[in-house]
Amino acid sequence: MKQYKNIYYLINILYNAGVTVWSGTIYLFMHKVGYPYGEINLFLAIFWIITFVAEIPSGYIADHFGYLHTIQFSAVIRAVGLLILIIPIANIPILIISGILTALGDSLQSGTMQSWIANKAAVNNKKAELGDIYSNYNIVSTPVSMAVGFVGANVLGNLNLAYPLIVGALLLAITAIVLIFLLKFDSRDIGVAKAELKKFNLINDVKSVISQESGTFKLILLFLPIDFITYSPYTQWQLYFQQGKEVKTGFILVAIDLVGILGSFIYKRINHKKFKQLNIIIFSVVLAAITILISVSLKQFYYFSVAFFLLHITFYNVRLLAQNTLLQTNIKTEASRATIISVDNALEAAVYLVILAINSYISDHFNIGAAWVVLTLIGIVLFAIALIVYRNNRLKERHK
Repeated sequence: MKQYKNIYYLINILYNAGVTVWSGTIYLFMHKVGYPYGEINLFLAIFWIITFVAEIPSGYIADHFGYLHTIQFSAVIRAVGLLILIIPIANIPILIISGILTALGDSLQSGTMQSWIANKAAVNNKKAELGDIYSNYNIVSTPVSMAVGFVGANVLGNLNLAYPLIVGALLLAITAIVLIFLLKFDSRDIGVAKAELKKFNLINDVKSVISQESGTFKLILLFLPIDFITYSPYTQWQLYFQQGKEVKTGFILVAIDLVGILGSFIYKRINHKKFKQLNIIIFSVVLAAITILISVSLKQFYYFSVAFFLLHITFYNVRLLAQNTLLQTNIKTEASRATIISVDNALEAAVYLVILAINSYISDHFNIGAAWVVLTLIGIVLFAIALIVYRNNRLKERHK
């Protein structure tokens, strides 16, 4: 497993560096080029619509053509999307094309490497190690993310807001090149996959997987309301906390990476205590909701507001690690692992579109902080209802 872990760490670090380098400045770049907030939201809407449509086919492709082949294709498509976006004019067709390519690249990438390492762990009877693998990756990758994010925002961004996007495209291209030498470790024989393409039936195959993995899909539905609490702060923080003309989001980005390490350590400590993953998730969601509400209420006290936002991100990371571990260890159908995760991602994309619509209206008519509060309250109510329904169903199943 050591060799597979190293590949998992290497490819994830390279690929995520290609995303992290511009993550603290992309919306600032779009705004500077001349895109108003409405068109920036249009970019996000296009991104999540395409993600919703492309997620399930992307998982199916990963399962049938290989996880590493899929990541390689993703890196190339996403790099092209970034290069198109840096054309220095506010143009709707450019925005749409970039949004489509970026979303396709993200769909092909999301959950694919997690599924690859989970598949290797299952084949080698090491599924119990997945929680540690995921949390160790966060600890190993965070210093790199911190450095890359800071340089992208506070150094490259202050030179030219287009530079982080250019460097991001270059890093993604490097990822694709490195993968050429690692394809032999893929989990799918490409010749077999091409032969199976003749029997391609996406809809029936997905229906079959859902029926076989009903327990996993009940978990997926349970977790969807959490996005109402976490999505907006995680995507809008650079607009919410940016002050003045100088780009300073790099400092917050570094802090986000630091609390990511903290979240990983907290999760590892709790996980080794043998707490149930679902209880860890519930605990984290409650604290994430409380901390973001406090952050907004303290907006006039800038540094206190940022501090509670960072606590929110800490519990966000704990929840995400527990959720990924619970889903991956709950999957029994190895041949369809990426398809299952892609269904999860597609449902999340649909929820993001709803969140984006609510957020856009409240942000435009009131402010970003008000949108965070309303969406957090909605998320708390929906998650409580979903949790009650989930546990009642579990009780009924046990008494059958």
